[in-house]
Amino acid sequence: MKDSKSIISHLVQQPSMKKYEQMRCYDRLLSVLPKSFTSMIRFVYTKNETLFFVLNHPCAKMEFNYKRNLIKSLLKEINIRFPECTALHVKEIQAFVTNQKSEEESLIIGAPSEIFYPEQADGRFESHCEDQKLQALFEAIKATIQTNKPCS
Repeated sequence: MKDSKSIISHLVQQPSMKKYEQMRCYDRLLSVLPKSFTSMIRFVYTKNETLFFVLNHPCAKMEFNYKRNLIKSLLKEINIRFPECTALHVKEIQAFVTNQKSEEESLIIGAPSEIFYPEQADGRFESHCEDQKLQALFEAIKATIQTNKPCS
């Protein structure tokens, strides 16, 4: 009887699961990179034997340029230790910063927020106004404040 690990490895070797195996190799690569750098990576993909890192901040691009040799050496090491990752066929490594917002960011920005400030005044003031119209307005303001004041 086969164990689960051998069943999964057999399934992954199928041609239809090639993308899944690539994603597992990408995850292995990202797991050995520094955590401060991986937090700035949005996703990784390959195209025409080039491994692309999609970053979420311009500073991450600068950091990528400093760590390019580290990434290349780690990729070679992963190819040696994990033979299934040799199918990546990566000859070049590139990175770019995306200007598209992630779904989480767009939900946060797109959600309208209503700001509510509780009434700070308590409506205890005297109006020293001699004009009757202004006196009536002050009394109306005082009544509005007292009705809007929450009981505390």
